[in-house]
Amino acid sequence: MFAVTIGGAFALVLGLFFALGPVMGAIAAAGVIALAVLTMRPAWTAYVAIILGVTAFPAFIPYSVQLGSTTVFMFEPFLFMAAAWAIATHRAISSAKIRATLLTALIGCAVVAGIALEYPTIEVISDGRGLLTVLLSMVVASRVFGAPEATVALRVLCYSLWTSLGVIALSMVLKFKLAGRTEAAALFLSSSGAGTSDSTRFLTAATEISVLVLCATLALVVVGRATLQEVNPYLVPALLMTFLGFSRNSFLAVGMAVIFAIVAARTIRPVAVAARLSILVGIPILVLWLANTAIGIPGGDFVVAQINAFMSRVVDGLDTSTLNDDTSVQARINEDAYLIQAIGQSPVVGHGFGYAYRPAVGPVGSFSATKGQYYGHNFYLWITVKTGLLGLVAFFIVAMAPVLACLRRRTSETLALGSAGAGLLLSIAFAPFPNDVSNGGSIAVGLLLGALITAVYTSDNSLKASLGQNLGALVDHSDARQPVSRVH
Repeated sequence: MFAVTIGGAFALVLGLFFALGPVMGAIAAAGVIALAVLTMRPAWTAYVAIILGVTAFPAFIPYSVQLGSTTVFMFEPFLFMAAAWAIATHRAISSAKIRATLLTALIGCAVVAGIALEYPTIEVISDGRGLLTVLLSMVVASRVFGAPEATVALRVLCYSLWTSLGVIALSMVLKFKLAGRTEAAALFLSSSGAGTSDSTRFLTAATEISVLVLCATLALVVVGRATLQEVNPYLVPALLMTFLGFSRNSFLAVGMAVIFAIVAARTIRPVAVAARLSILVGIPILVLWLANTAIGIPGGDFVVAQINAFMSRVVDGLDTSTLNDDTSVQARINEDAYLIQAIGQSPVVGHGFGYAYRPAVGPVGSFSATKGQYYGHNFYLWITVKTGLLGLVAFFIVAMAPVLACLRRRTSETLALGSAGAGLLLSIAFAPFPNDVSNGGSIAVGLLLGALITAVYTSDNSLKASLGQNLGALVDHSDARQPVSRVH
């Protein structure tokens, strides 16, 4: 069988070189070889999907390829294969099956409605693509959670985070372009125009998964379920990449995660929480202050420039007067008005995928004149426009119910995942992570929801077993349900 597989792959590779030319032939050949290997090691498809889906790469490594009129993201074939493998080899709990079925029905109904109403096919596909990625990722995570493959996947995620941080650091030094978005870490204000900054925002495929990982690990530390030493392999790269994203939305998500963790833990004393937060926040600030005041420390000016940009764009950017002057915020308020108006026209079942909820505005070919008619930053309003209140309720059952369930099932793993889920639920009111298939958001959301659903709705014994499998040294599970008096 092995010889037949290799022989067939080799013949196909030669054919691709002759048919497509050397460049496209090489890309296609690499895909064929990868698929041949993964056919014999199907679990690897999940790991490859994580690597290709949520890792920051230089721009010369394509995140997607164009096949005719269709854009195919590099992780998508592997995610489909991983979902098929997970369904064939791993059982899912009933709660996960129900939610997967519900999300499948939601996507299917919205697609059928869009086709029946003769919306542009490409926009119907575009609207449904993010949620389909969430669904497939959720299926994989919910089925392998607690299995040995989940431990490997977490290790792969750790490598992915550190690789992404390294690539971003090299980009800052060598000035090469990254896949994703880079821009000055400044706001565009109505009164003064585009701001300038010595710092750069890096919004890559790793940014959104970093926010969720930071929410989970920070929650564990704040409520005393893990030490900094235990979570640092994940927390450090996630924290630095979230910081370099200079996003107010991420700042709010992390704050919500910490609040949720404190409320969920309940047994944690306020003094202990305050002490941990002081250590987590105070020590980095002290280091930055020393770097600023001590003459001759290499990199001191650079570090201070980053913190100044963070204070200016993120912290000061949350001030009411700044929000009122921020053109991005005002554009989203205008966008929300169109979304609410469209909801009023079909509140129960929505308009279907591919529906343009607002007219084209701006220069011909610009985002606001094309994709902007279909895209909404407020995910709750967007999904209500497309699928109605029925779709919004379905999404709440899939995503919000497991988060709320973490308030009564307070193991370390549900506390970490639930806190990340709480941060996610706040953030998607401002940035549609589930729809961000082109930049890692959709796969990150699906992986989180799949793990969360299985963790919170599994029996206590299974939870204890999966805790040991999945978090390992990240969590102090010797007495996970008891208050921790020491300050880490």
